[in-house]
Amino acid sequence: MAKNKMQKYTDKYFLRFNEILKAKDMNPWVNMQVFVRKGPGKVAGLEEAVDIITSNSNIAEVGGRIYAKPKGSTYESGETQLNIISPIQEIDELETVYLGPIAAEVTRENDKKDLDFNAIGEQMRQVVDLAGDRPVLYFGARHWHWTYDSALANLAFANGCAAVATDNGAELVGKEGSGTIPHALENIFAYYFGRNNAVVESTKAFNEVIDPAVPRIALIDYANREITDSIATAEVLNGNLYGVRTDTCGENLSEGGRSGNRKFWEGNGVTVYGVRALRKALNEASHEYVKTGLSSGFSNPEKVKAFNEGEREFKMRLYDFLGAGFLDGIRTATADVIAVGEEPDQVDFYVGRDVEARNITHKNGRPPKPNKKYMERVL
Repeated sequence: MAKNKMQKYTDKYFLRFNEILKAKDMNPWVNMQVFVRKGPGKVAGLEEAVDIITSNSNIAEVGGRIYAKPKGSTYESGETQLNIISPIQEIDELETVYLGPIAAEVTRENDKKDLDFNAIGEQMRQVVDLAGDRPVLYFGARHWHWTYDSALANLAFANGCAAVATDNGAELVGKEGSGTIPHALENIFAYYFGRNNAVVESTKAFNEVIDPAVPRIALIDYANREITDSIATAEVLNGNLYGVRTDTCGENLSEGGRSGNRKFWEGNGVTVYGVRALRKALNEASHEYVKTGLSSGFSNPEKVKAFNEGEREFKMRLYDFLGAGFLDGIRTATADVIAVGEEPDQVDFYVGRDVEARNITHKNGRPPKPNKKYMERVL
């Protein structure tokens, strides 16, 4: 990663991810799958994303591969547009800075719009006010072009956010970026230790490697065992777990959640009933000290209102901090590790043979979606 010039614009948890992998001498090959959730539309931003990857890593020198949808082609919602085959340490610090240009350009190309800073600032202020004394963290760096990072971080601080994810943004107020564990780290640990041990083992590694001054916050939704993994991690860290963050994606019903159509309370994602079950289970297991942080959808003031209403109804504090992207209405790009192995062919779905089940490793709800008919190899 000596070539990387973009570290200051990278979400902090990717920098810590890299630090942990180096300390643990882990550098397997991965397949990183990139998609845009909102569609259909015309592909845009992929060329810049590829250039950022190749210019800031040694991926070409080590024999990495990149597959992309052709320039000028169209895409469907959720369709794979990019597959990056690389040793993980070559690309783990670059996710923020290659996703942002995709989101910005695909939004401009298809929706003919840019960011509305007034609307974003108003939304930030509403969420901060609703959260009260609980910190709100701005996690939107990956959702727009990295050249906007300073302006958006400044907007976040001006509207009451307590922290931002990049060092570049945080230096505006003399701080460092905030963030602990990404799903990608848990994917690597799932490969080595098994899916059901991914959350515990990655948090243990964080605890062993990262500066003790950084709060130990486990990301608990990787295997869709939000309650089980929270309690297991709290017990393993033996009083040293500061908090848990649940980021359950819209594909999943959280452990302890309730099926139904009551918006924000029931159904998939991070819901009031799901978080209530988590908080209750932690308390009953004598882990009342473990704080609960929520992300995924909390840019929306209506969702925060639902959780505040839930606190009044259940007479229980449901959350202690929020993470939000705040750039709603744009075509955000998402990257997921979908395979891990010891060599490139073990994780490459486009080489003419099937990737073995032992190498297919992904966050629950985000399986591999090879796009063999439409992808071109660009590296």
